[in-house]
Amino acid sequence: MKDSIIRESDISISTQLYDILRKTIIEKKWKENQKYYSVRQLSIRYNVNPNTVLKVIHILEDEGYLYSVKGKGCFIKKGYNNDISVRMTPILNTFKFGQFSKETEINLSNGAPPKEFFPIKDYNKLLNEILNDKENINSLMGYQNIQGLESLREVLSDFTKKYGIISDKNNMILCSGTQMALQLISTSFGINPKKTIALSNPTYQNAIFILKNFCDIEYIDLQYDGWNMKEFENLLKNKKIDFVYIMTNFQNPTGISWSFVKKRHLLALAEKFDFYIIEDECFSDFFYYSQKTPHSLKALDKNDRVFFIKTFSKIVMPGISLALFIPPKKYIENLSLNKYFIETTTSGINQKFLEFFIKRGLLDKHLSNLRNVLKEKMDFTLNLLQNIKHIEVIFEPKGGFFIWLKLAHYIDSEKFYYKCKLRGLSILPSFVFSSTTKELKSRIRISIVSASMQEIKKGVEIIEDILNHCENLDM
Repeated sequence: MKDSIIRESDISISTQLYDILRKTIIEKKWKENQKYYSVRQLSIRYNVNPNTVLKVIHILEDEGYLYSVKGKGCFIKKGYNNDISVRMTPILNTFKFGQFSKETEINLSNGAPPKEFFPIKDYNKLLNEILNDKENINSLMGYQNIQGLESLREVLSDFTKKYGIISDKNNMILCSGTQMALQLISTSFGINPKKTIALSNPTYQNAIFILKNFCDIEYIDLQYDGWNMKEFENLLKNKKIDFVYIMTNFQNPTGISWSFVKKRHLLALAEKFDFYIIEDECFSDFFYYSQKTPHSLKALDKNDRVFFIKTFSKIVMPGISLALFIPPKKYIENLSLNKYFIETTTSGINQKFLEFFIKRGLLDKHLSNLRNVLKEKMDFTLNLLQNIKHIEVIFEPKGGFFIWLKLAHYIDSEKFYYKCKLRGLSILPSFVFSSTTKELKSRIRISIVSASMQEIKKGVEIIEDILNHCENLDM
């Protein structure tokens, strides 16, 4: 083992130890299941309290480098040296952190709706009603229409009017989620010749990793009201773009909403340069400072250029695994056929629940309650952040789940992420939202949805304390 702890450093001992141990694991040619150093050995070697060593070991276990066997110690985990395990553990940890966080951890990273507000009572009541419907239950338990229950699509035809969308039930597909819809689009259009898609920089990390398997990617910088359209037009003049993927309202991770002018401009360019737009509209229901749902890009689409995706995981709960997909009409048959091969059926039970949940006004009531709770959290968090040194709220969000923060230029967001994690706080660094070399090194995303007010306050205090000890330091 190399390196040593610098006692007079402003960097905490636990952070230094974490950096040293992770480096030795990555650089040394360990074999899978090889026994790692004991807590006692590490404590003696680095003259560090065993409790500090144990805390760092637990983090290395969470991140997939090590695993423990009771009574035997720590061992090297399979795949510890893969690049993906180093760069993308924040994403894996976010999902684990969001679903199974410990009492000692503060979750400001999770993008799922708060579990305490899942409509479980309504789900139980409606599910009992559905299961006791002897006339229809057998059909709901079998394979479903590949486009989804006709009765649900009829309800959704009316439901989408709130987003400004007029769509016939025959032009809708129900699938298991946003990622499935993206996979349907990608596989339906094929890779021969390989397509090129333009993405926001930064953008939703799962979209990047699905789309890059089928497409070459070009990135366009986000401004406060959407893309830099001059930059995008220059790209269009020099390269064939086949698709664009955007979140038009309260984008993940920035919270940005596209202006009406830029939405119109994008649609005009789609017609002029012959490309299609994939609109991921999953946060538009979480508006906090207006009286109505912002209209989608699809609502302005007169030339059928938009593939519209609306997940119900955010506005109901992830467990129902349903998303609405409205493609351009001429592709509905091809996409339906492709869905048959990729996702043979989508839960009839959950589709019927969603039908009743919307039709009986329960979803509107549920969303109204959620908006009130999340608006209070958003206001509270923004107020706490406004006076902290070394950090800036880049785009003050008017809705959604996320706040995009700019750290001082001398602070690396990846190192800041690990410092937070060592303090029991989960945030996300910027690199997970882009695979381009135009990396935004001094950005982080925090989420307001999972933490309580008390936890948000404590989390922001941790952020402030870390920042107060890093002035003029390249973390």
